[in-house]
Amino acid sequence: MKPGVKSAMQQLATGANMSFSAACAGGLEVFARAKIRDQEETLFEPRMRMMMRREIRSSDNRHIPFEIKNAIAAEQTRILITDLYKRMLLKEGMPLKAINTKLDDTYTMARTNVFNTKTPKFQALVAQYWQATEDLSADRQDHAGGSQTESAPRREAGTGTPTA
Repeated sequence: MKPGVKSAMQQLATGANMSFSAACAGGLEVFARAKIRDQEETLFEPRMRMMMRREIRSSDNRHIPFEIKNAIAAEQTRILITDLYKRMLLKEGMPLKAINTKLDDTYTMARTNVFNTKTPKFQALVAQYWQATEDLSADRQDHAGGSQTESAPRREAGTGTPTA
């Protein structure tokens, strides 16, 4: 042990009215706890990332079937509407080449609208979504806190009682 450390430990032991070995044991215990805490803090971020990946994958596994069904339904609807639109325009006498050009232009416009996330309108929608999410979270926390300040009685679902 270095002489400076030894003299400091002896002074601590004398000041605390304990033996030198008890003071050293206490110091080693503090050191060991600090070392363990440092190791846990070092491992926390990788463990948290792993848990988040697992949760995201689990969430994706639950949502993907619904997203696939929505995509199929949207594509089916698009095909039917396009077919009806083509028939209507052909009936009105528009040439097929002009119809196809018009449909291609609408597809290009739709892609531009969907992927253009820099517009103020889109930014406002995103901000509105996050505000609504925060408000909903705050409401849930208020209700979870045990404050039952609601004046209206809770009704059973599907009772058919009108709310006036």
